[in-house]
Amino acid sequence: MKLTVSKFAQIADTTVRTLRHYRQQGVLVPTEKNEKQQNVYTIKEFKKFHNIQVLKRLGLSLREIKDYFEEPEYSFEEMIDIQEKVLVRKKEAIDYSLEMIDRIKSINDVDRNKELDVEISMLLMNLMRFEKVQRDIFGEYYSKEFVNKYFPKDKSKQKEIDKLNMNLLNIVNNAVINDYSPNEELVQEELKELMLHSPLKELSIETEETNEELYEKLEPYISLLPNEMVNFLAGAIEVLLESQE
Repeated sequence: MKLTVSKFAQIADTTVRTLRHYRQQGVLVPTEKNEKQQNVYTIKEFKKFHNIQVLKRLGLSLREIKDYFEEPEYSFEEMIDIQEKVLVRKKEAIDYSLEMIDRIKSINDVDRNKELDVEISMLLMNLMRFEKVQRDIFGEYYSKEFVNKYFPKDKSKQKEIDKLNMNLLNIVNNAVINDYSPNEELVQEELKELMLHSPLKELSIETEETNEELYEKLEPYISLLPNEMVNFLAGAIEVLLESQE
């Protein structure tokens, strides 16, 4: 078998552009020419092409494939073991991303006529990304029962918390946009109603020192929120707590 690049592309079910890219990268370079001095692909390149497809399926880049063909650092068995671990990590990352998308979409399921606010949704998704570390931090200061309520592993309960957090972010964002004060009656009524359904109503810090220590550990994640929202929320909650004393 001696085929020009276009004929080989048809047989291999690929494109001329792909083959030229492989050649430029030094992954699949034809070594023979025909009577017209055109590069031709033989059965050797055909086999190598399909080996490349297998290695790509395993997650290797063209550079890694080239290195494997030229100077393999690992045996084939070792390479498979390494790629298995890489693919498992990628699968975990994809599964987590899909779960986060599902959680955001489920919030919108409550009111299909209301379009999700992009900025607020991004803020919530950023907070979701760091749930595990925040769960661990809260676990140092609060009971396991409270931590499990605020960071539930049960998906249906988790989505309920997501909706409460989204509502809280919307309340604060709306207040900031409209230049409300933290003691605005409407804001306080909305916060009070939200807190009735939130595990946060059970929050209590024993000492000011503990409060400062907790805030210091949470500060990197709190900083994901705009300063004006953080400051407004702190003021509004302070007013709410004072009114309940």
